[in-house]
Amino acid sequence: MSDIEPDAYKTIIYEPGPVTKIIHNEPDIRNPLTGQFILEFKDALQRLQRNREARVGVILATGPVFCSGHNLRFVSKMQDWKPDEPSALYEEDWREQMDFMRDNLYYPLWDCTVPLVVGVQGGAYTGGVEFVMMCDIVVAAEGAIFDYGTTHVTGVGNENMLLYTLGWKRALEIYLTGGNFTAADAERWGVVNKVVPPDQLEAEVMRYAKLIARMPPEAPQLIKENLKFAMNRMGARDSILFGTKTNILGHLAMVTPREKEFYTILKQQGMKAAIEYRDKPFEELGYSRKPKPRK
Repeated sequence: MSDIEPDAYKTIIYEPGPVTKIIHNEPDIRNPLTGQFILEFKDALQRLQRNREARVGVILATGPVFCSGHNLRFVSKMQDWKPDEPSALYEEDWREQMDFMRDNLYYPLWDCTVPLVVGVQGGAYTGGVEFVMMCDIVVAAEGAIFDYGTTHVTGVGNENMLLYTLGWKRALEIYLTGGNFTAADAERWGVVNKVVPPDQLEAEVMRYAKLIARMPPEAPQLIKENLKFAMNRMGARDSILFGTKTNILGHLAMVTPREKEFYTILKQQGMKAAIEYRDKPFEELGYSRKPKPRK
C-alpha cells in the first residue's frame, strides 16, 4: 500500500500514466540516496505497480548529476569522528542504516515487476551505480561516469550488481580498486544499452519506454519476471543481502584515521575538500575523477 500522496513528495516528481515518470528532484545536493528519497521512491514504485494503466516506469533525475550515492553528509553527523578517539558507532548503528537501505530501496527496486528505463546524466556514484544497475534498460548521456571512489576511504559500498551486469573480472577490478568507468566504456561492455548526447537523453529514454508500452499488455512484465527468476537462481537477490552485510562489516573494520579525517573535513570544509583528500593517494596510481574512455 502507498502511504504518501504524490503531492506530498519532497524529493521526487511523480507523473503517472502508461509511461510513468519518477524523477529525483534534489539537484542542489546532487540527488543523493537520502532517507526521505528512499521512502518516497519506494512509495512511488508501489504506486507504479498498483496502477493498472502503467506499462513501464521511467526514472530520471534533474540537474547535472544523476545520483551522488549514499548520503555521506548524514554519516558525517552520526558521530564526532575525532582522530584521537575510538569510534562511537557499533554494529547495530550500521546495521540499522544498511537494513533500511536494502529493505526500502534495493529490494523494492530489484523486485519491481514493471519494466524500468533509467536515464543517467553526469554521473552515478557508488550506491547510485548499484541503483542504476538494478534497472532494466539504461541510457546514459555522453560524458557520464560510474564511480566507486567512496570506497577509497569508507565502507565497502556494493550490492554486487556489477558481477551480474559487467562480469567477474571487470567487477573485481572496479570493486577492489574503488575504480570508475565512462558511459562509453559501459556501452562497450554491455552495462549501458545506449549512449546519447546529453540533450537527447530524455527523448531516448522515452523512446525505449514507448516501445515497451506498445508491446502486448502482459508481455513485458512476464518477460521481466522470467528473466529475474533466472537472475535470482544465479544468486542476484541473495547478493544484495550479502552485500549489505559485508558493508556493515566494512564500516566496523575500516574506522581508520583516514576515514575519520575524511568525515571531519566533510563537516568542516565541505564535500569538495573531502573528496580531494579521499582520492589524492590514488591519483598517482592513475585514478581520476574524470576518467577517459578505455582503449
